[in-house]
Amino acid sequence: MFANLPDKLPVRAQNLLALSEGMLASAKADDWEAVIEADAMRRPMIDQLIAEGAPNDAPPAEWMREFLEELQAINDRVVKLGEERKAEIRSDLGEIQTGSKAVKAYDPER
Repeated sequence: MFANLPDKLPVRAQNLLALSEGMLASAKADDWEAVIEADAMRRPMIDQLIAEGAPNDAPPAEWMREFLEELQAINDRVVKLGEERKAEIRSDLGEIQTGSKAVKAYDPER
């Protein structure tokens, strides 16, 4: 874990981190509906955690900065997987369109 994070994160932070890691696992499994659901749940949790500040006697700026950096790193990986999947879908659609044009060229009634 990060140097400036408390040894024991508050339960809300633990839940948020677990939800974020689950979101990444869903993205890796190509379950984008689960990613969208997890993201909708995460947003208010992030807002609430930021509003509460740092746990125990941890310096708020350092703790929150490092914790949010970890969440951002997870989010960046999810976004990258989403972009890769989007590119795959575009490629598949391009192949379908090319195939459709070829079929029409040989069978104008279609």
